Parts: sequence; structure tokens; C-alpha cells
Amino acid sequence: MNLSRRQSLGLLAGSVISATAVAGAPALVAAATKMTARERYDYHLVELQKAAEELDPMIGYWHVTELDADARHCALVISAHRLTGRYNGDGRYEAAGSGLIYRVELMDFRIDDERVFRVSTPMERMLLIEPRLETFIGRKVGALS
Repeated sequence: MNLSRRQSLGLLAGSVISATAVAGAPALVAAATKMTARERYDYHLVELQKAAEELDPMIGYWHVTELDADARHCALVISAHRLTGRYNGDGRYEAAGSGLIYRVELMDFRIDDERVFRVSTPMERMLLIEPRLETFIGRKVGALS
């Protein structure tokens, strides 16, 4: 029997996959049946986040809605924000994606074990935790005056 290289590789791959699938299938099925729906949800969400961050290392802040009765109109929303800057000491920073300049100051307390920053302009003031700050600011443009 004369087989092309492509055909022989296909037969080889098919035999390896089928042997592996048959040998490993019971263990996979047993492991999957022991997990609750919530455990599977959490596991796959973490795997999705890992894969997305491998594809785009600039992803740095995730927001995932919880599945609850109040969110009937929206079962699941996952948003990932790209890192646009890093805190390099108190100072003036460009806003990501606009020409605004923000005054950024490190606060002396934490929220959920994250550092907190006061971010302000003459018209606006807010507190941001560090992961969110890194998706909000750009480069540092000067010291505080």
C-alpha cells in the first residue's frame, strides 16, 4: 500500500489520539463528575483568564459579573482592561487615551490588600486601587507642584 506523507501522518495521529482518548477518558470523566457546577465555572474562568493573558500580556485588570438573581437580563459579562501605565511615585500622569493630566498620590491605607491612590484634576477626584490605576494612567509627566 502506497501512502503519501500526509496520509501516513494522519493515520499515526489518529492511532495516538484514539489510544490516548480511550486510556484517559475514564479518569477525565471521573474527575469532571466530582466537581460541582460552581467549581467547573471557577476553573474554566481562571483558565480563560490565563489564556487571554498569555495571548495579550498587557491585560491586567479583570471584571467579572457574578451570576445572581439580580442580573437576569445579563447572565455573564467578562471584561479585561489593558495596562497603560505604572505608578512611578507621586506625580502628574497622562490619562490613558486622552490629553488630560491627573495628579496621582499614594494613600496610606489599603482596600482588599491593594494599594490605594487619589487621582484628581481640578474638576474631578477619585480613589483607585493599583490594578485599576494601571489601566487608567499613562506615563508620568512630572512631579507634584
